[in-house]
Amino acid sequence: MKPAQSPRLFLILFALLMISSPAAALQESTTSYDEITEEVANMRGLEILSPIEVTPKSREQLGQELKEDLDADYPVDERIADERELIAFGLMDPDVDLGQLIVDLYTEQVAGYYDPATGEMVVIRNPASAEELTPSEHVTYAHEVVHALQDQHFDIDAGALSREETSDDESLAITALIEGDASFSEVSYLLDRPELLDHYLTEITATEFDTATLDSAPPIISSTLLFPYDNGYTFVQALYGEGGWDTVNSAFVNPPQSTEQILHPEKYLAGEAPVEIEVPNFTSLLGEDWEVFDNNTFGEYQIRIILEQSSMPKEQAIEAAAGWGGDTYVVAGTDDQDAIHWISSWDTEEDAIEFAKALATYESSRWNIAPTYAADTVIKFEADGVVTQITLDGDAVTYIKAPDVETLNTIASGEGTSFASPEATPAKATPAP
Repeated sequence: MKPAQSPRLFLILFALLMISSPAAALQESTTSYDEITEEVANMRGLEILSPIEVTPKSREQLGQELKEDLDADYPVDERIADERELIAFGLMDPDVDLGQLIVDLYTEQVAGYYDPATGEMVVIRNPASAEELTPSEHVTYAHEVVHALQDQHFDIDAGALSREETSDDESLAITALIEGDASFSEVSYLLDRPELLDHYLTEITATEFDTATLDSAPPIISSTLLFPYDNGYTFVQALYGEGGWDTVNSAFVNPPQSTEQILHPEKYLAGEAPVEIEVPNFTSLLGEDWEVFDNNTFGEYQIRIILEQSSMPKEQAIEAAAGWGGDTYVVAGTDDQDAIHWISSWDTEEDAIEFAKALATYESSRWNIAPTYAADTVIKFEADGVVTQITLDGDAVTYIKAPDVETLNTIASGEGTSFASPEATPAKATPAP
């Protein structure tokens, strides 16, 4: 990728986006790593509680390890369920191999990472490396040091920051806090070192970025992957402006609960929590061949991404997703059929109407058909082998997708054991800290 974005965004994304010629000889640069660690700790105001060990890996090693660990970290049944879900919502083509896509994305994009499970700091480097860190490697390491310090002080994989039993939306919000802190610290670190900043900008301006996989990935994957770095930065920037590092540190004890709070930091500061929505598990009504693939929450940000896939202008999609109060969906299916029951709550009836209209535009674009209306509150779409319905009820919007009208009506009956907060589900394509 060439730096077509704003300089701030480009700096933020560097920790994720690969510079094509990393060069670090670990034997000669140990002191440099130690110096950077001390500088970052002093700038961030977090004491180094234990030594940070650095492990060099080539990009080829990273890719091979990702492939070897894929089945353990992302089991086949979970990948298939996620694929069925994304296809059911129209967010991914059926021929995409989600597991391979994630391996390819991480192999292409990751320049370094910190593993909170092992305390390992990994630096991706070119075997034909120079003896000193390049400016880009210097900056990447500074970013990852922040994660090590976060982990030493706040335990970013447990307690309030655990993402094991959260919805995708809450998981993405917590990740945005973690990555936003590292990105904001990274930029602050650079701005305090004008000479390094100058060399860094010179390097990245002259560098061609390989982002072919990222560019071709479904937007729900690629945009979600970048969200913690970009929007997480602005969230942490707002917290820092409110009360400095103390306010940022407090967020690790009381983390954000939704991407709405990340997009609108004032809602986090005001304690505006998501509304819990219950959705019936309709599979018992349809037969034993039906199984649940997922029950989860999209949240404001991923709803925005969904709406942006339609014919509406991006600004309209952003506006329609704002005013989100909470949502829960259930996706289920058989070997060759799928169904969705999705209920969302909105801050006002006007917000609900705006979302319902935008969702209808998405459905029209997706199926390339015009809707039919029942009174002023029900919008239906019928295509070959699928029927969908959007129902407006005050400040709530219900979306149902089914293979036929009979199945849709069964789901709409509202019977079955209800799902409330989503069960433990890994966040799809959410980058690890």
